[in-house]
Parts: sequence; structure tokens; C-alpha cells
Amino acid sequence: MVDKADQLTRLAPSTDAEIKDRISASTSSYTTESNEDTFIPATVLESFHDQAKIPISNRAMLAEFLILWLKQYVAPTLLNEVIIADMVYTAFLLAFSQNIVFLLAMVGCILSGLRVLTKTFCKVEALADDEGNVLINQNGDPKLKVPNPRVELPYTYLVA
Repeated sequence: MVDKADQLTRLAPSTDAEIKDRISASTSSYTTESNEDTFIPATVLESFHDQAKIPISNRAMLAEFLILWLKQYVAPTLLNEVIIADMVYTAFLLAFSQNIVFLLAMVGCILSGLRVLTKTFCKVEALADDEGNVLINQNGDPKLKVPNPRVELPYTYLVA
């Protein structure tokens, strides 16, 4: 099942008139006011809209697909999390036909998921009322809140 947001599409190169309209609708440059990443204050950043004149290459489309694939299946992260630079570099290596071993990344991801799962299961808490008194069940033992964790851990890793 493919989500619409995960589909890659190739857009036609933009014309000069379309780019001019986009630039006029936004600002043609941006000046930093404080330290922003590696840019010092008062750095002028030009608009990126002129890059739309160049059609995207097949290799760039492949790299884009590989970035999404790596993010979702090799080193799974939540959908709302950003794509880390290591995934971009790895995707471009793959797009340029470099061989890469994913076993270490997969094992690291599995171990990370198991660590999160273990920490979550260890967070058993006693239930308390509004006044802070511990609630007790019929046997005189405290009522416990047992976590029901959900960890991103692909089933295919465990099958493999």
C-alpha cells in the first residue's frame, strides 16, 4: 500500500515567467539576523527558485526514493521526524552504484527498538487517587499501570 505522500513525481522544468511569479510572491533573498547553523548574522541567502529551470535527473529521483526507503525501512523513524544527513549520504552512495552493507544499520535499529521497548516495560507505576494515595486492589496490593508500548520495529527484520 503506497501513501499519496510517499509517491515521487517528476515535475516539468519551470519557465522564466513562472519563476518570476514565484519570486515576486516571496522574497528574492533572505538576510540572517543571528547565527543560523553555519551562517553568521547578516548573511544574504539568495532565492532557490531559479533552480526550477533545470529538470531533475533520474539519479536525483532515485536518490529521493532511496532516502524515503531508508527512512521507512532500514532505519525506521516516525513519519513526522526529519530525515537525517546520514540517510541522504547513504542514498546518494546507492544512487551512484556504491555497494553498502545494511546489516549493521538493521541490527542497530533492532537493538534501539528493543532498548526503547525494555525501558517502556520497566515503567510500571502505581495508580494513585487525586490526593496522591496509592490505590489498592482486593488482595491489598497496589493497583499498577502496566504500559502498552508501541515501537517502530519492522516485522521483516525479525523474520530475516
